[in-house]
Amino acid sequence: MITLFSTILAVVSTLIILIVLVRKISVLRVMDIKTIATERSRELKEKLIMGRFERRALGKWRVVSRAAGAAVQGASRVGRRAVQRLYAIEQYYQKLNRNATEGQHAYPLETIKKMTNEAERLIQQEEYIPAEKIYIDIISHNPRSVDAYEGLGNMYLSKKEYEQARETLLFALRLSPNDASVNVSLAELEMALEKKPKAALAYLRKAVGKRSKNPKYLDFYIEAALTAGSLKDARTGIQLLSDVNPENQKIPEFEERFHALKAQYIAKTSQG
Repeated sequence: MITLFSTILAVVSTLIILIVLVRKISVLRVMDIKTIATERSRELKEKLIMGRFERRALGKWRVVSRAAGAAVQGASRVGRRAVQRLYAIEQYYQKLNRNATEGQHAYPLETIKKMTNEAERLIQQEEYIPAEKIYIDIISHNPRSVDAYEGLGNMYLSKKEYEQARETLLFALRLSPNDASVNVSLAELEMALEKKPKAALAYLRKAVGKRSKNPKYLDFYIEAALTAGSLKDARTGIQLLSDVNPENQKIPEFEERFHALKAQYIAKTSQG
């Protein structure tokens, strides 16, 4: 009976914290955020923070709910841990909110570089939650950090959270429309999302236009062009890759696929 009572108490406590936090965060939603670019960046930043909180809180709530249903030994400890973690999330959010004044408390570029490197290391280890926290922390202090938005978008892409990835990467592109890396990241998203090589190709043209000597970008560009059936883009990409790295072992394969695609096109047009 004591264990069951403790579990119910933990569940009720968690629910109270959820209500308080949602009310606090919802205050941000009444802001007029449709006027200037800095306010748009704040809108996305707050949405990212809110989304992170909701995902974390929902997961903890499910844990506590399962524990309450089972009413077994140790369930109250699970509930207490959930409450403690929710308090920690609340404190973290309040810290971000306090430090989020535009133009103030901004991290220097060197600090951002170190933080993004650490986030990338965590992602390689599949430690997504602390990596996400780092990116959101950067964004809260530097709301126009393209590197932070791109890193966060790529993390969502690796987790197959495509909606979040698209929104975050598109915002990064709005901040820096000619950024080759961001365009490549969006191309990767298009290829991962229902295999859309034509949509990916549009982003890759921009990326290659900015960095025509990047072998990785050229490889991706040629692959997307061949998949999409674009002879013009494939020919351009193969020529650029041959100029940059004539010893590249994939060039003969690309040329063979190009000529096969060209033959199919000629045969199809001749029949028509």
